[in-house]
Amino acid sequence: MKNNFQERFLLSLCSEEENIQIVKTILRSPLGLAQEIIRLLFDNNFKEVKDNLDSIKQFVAGITRSESLGQNYSLAKFYPYLFSFHQFVHSSYRARQGKTLEELFKEVIRRANKDFVVPDKEKDKHAVMSEVFKGYDSRLDIDVVAKKSKGKVLALQLRSRDDTGGTTAKGSLVEALRRVMKKNVEKDTDLFYLIGIWDKIKSNQKNITISKIYEALEPYFQKPITKEFFIENIEKGINLHKGVKLKLAYGDKEIVKNVSEWVGEDTKLDYSDMEKIIDTLESSDDLWLAYVIASLELENIELKNINNIEYLNELLKDEKYDTSNFKLNEEYLKLANELALKIIPKWDKDSLPVSTMSEKAHYIRDLILLRFVHDIS
Repeated sequence: MKNNFQERFLLSLCSEEENIQIVKTILRSPLGLAQEIIRLLFDNNFKEVKDNLDSIKQFVAGITRSESLGQNYSLAKFYPYLFSFHQFVHSSYRARQGKTLEELFKEVIRRANKDFVVPDKEKDKHAVMSEVFKGYDSRLDIDVVAKKSKGKVLALQLRSRDDTGGTTAKGSLVEALRRVMKKNVEKDTDLFYLIGIWDKIKSNQKNITISKIYEALEPYFQKPITKEFFIENIEKGINLHKGVKLKLAYGDKEIVKNVSEWVGEDTKLDYSDMEKIIDTLESSDDLWLAYVIASLELENIELKNINNIEYLNELLKDEKYDTSNFKLNEEYLKLANELALKIIPKWDKDSLPVSTMSEKAHYIRDLILLRFVHDIS
């Protein structure tokens, strides 16, 4: 059989290139979920997830009822495993997904200049903002806060798109700023408050967003600013008062351009660098591959009494290989392709949840890749 496998790119199998390390840091949380799914699969710990369901979910979701019927009906017995696994994945993902853009900008700013202060913890962000506003006491989170020298601060509020959230959510983009507008600005300070909308979805949402920002700030202006002036100039930047500049950036390129200008000309941050990082983010196969295969294998194990992981491990015992010096995805991928070609002729069980020969070959190869992730995690 020829090697006509699709490419795979698993960040979990990379350990060297600098841009890859940035992406792994940004995606640390989703990658952690992928690795946890892989551990559940290869250690066959689905029962542990099922047993961790709280009592409310057990009776509201029908778990208690299905378990009572499970002794005589395999589908009812399978349901608690099915529900608990998908509940675990989706609740874990929801808790992890919102921080990706924040982590992206925090990492690129840190790497643009190692002397910049880019805090993670709220108390540390608060300390930086206190260098701008005397007695800064806002308890509202700012997505990214960065300091390049005393009092020279970037506050970045990010949204993935501008057609989500109601009018309150749009106004909340400046809530942290609004609460301190009446406070005195410390001498020789400079705050650049940038609102970044990553995707431009609906053109009419821009005017609504700008209007809501104006309405949220207008009672706190220290000098008169008309709504017309505000709408016309917010994308150019408006000096709200001495030491505080507000700007709205629409689209990823504009956000990066503004952050880059704030960072300064003598740094390494530009849009082409960011594009490479984003491309790497988008090309990762870790989470989707782990999730879909674990979902299918859960059904095999608990509903059909088939364990392809055990069978794979049995077949791999006869193959000699060493991954201890591997540092690149490509090295693992090449070996997985080679091992799959050796194992496919020996796989004599009708246990794979795909139909064509090509899909079966890919499935076995992908199982091997996930096995590699499990071995090094």
